[in-house]
Amino acid sequence: MKELRPTVAVLHFGANDDHSYMTGLPKGVTIGSFGTASWKKEYGRRVGGVMDTVARGGGHTIWLGLPITRSPTQTQRFDVINAVVLHEAKKRPATATYVDTYTSFAGDDGGFAEYLEDRRGRRVKVRAGDGVHFERAGGEMIARMVLKRLNEMYDLTSWRRQKPA
Repeated sequence: MKELRPTVAVLHFGANDDHSYMTGLPKGVTIGSFGTASWKKEYGRRVGGVMDTVARGGGHTIWLGLPITRSPTQTQRFDVINAVVLHEAKKRPATATYVDTYTSFAGDDGGFAEYLEDRRGRRVKVRAGDGVHFERAGGEMIARMVLKRLNEMYDLTSWRRQKPA
């Protein structure tokens, strides 16, 4: 962060964090099971630390939340992670933004959707067969969500309105 000094860091991770094991705890320190208050506190400390590291480098964090999945059990676990990340981002409104991929990739019934309509109204496959990852079309939808947020924070389109000299 000190060397590159990015204006924005777009992050998307945490899907493998839905367990009780965490490395890097001080000797003798333990955390409770996944989702307990002690687990959430430590996970929040780590998420907040990442956000603060980006901010100290002069950047803004855009953190992509975890999506709804085909597995209701996994989705419930992702809900816990998303709640912690959202909480940490809300504590840092000037330097962190949470982007919700969960509801954006839910179907009409609010559940998992493998296919959704794209910008042109075509039904496209947005999720991989594993029920977790995204297909290219899903990634493009996420990219547009990120660009929308970036355009809210920065002027990304004024160059279009400028007349050539």
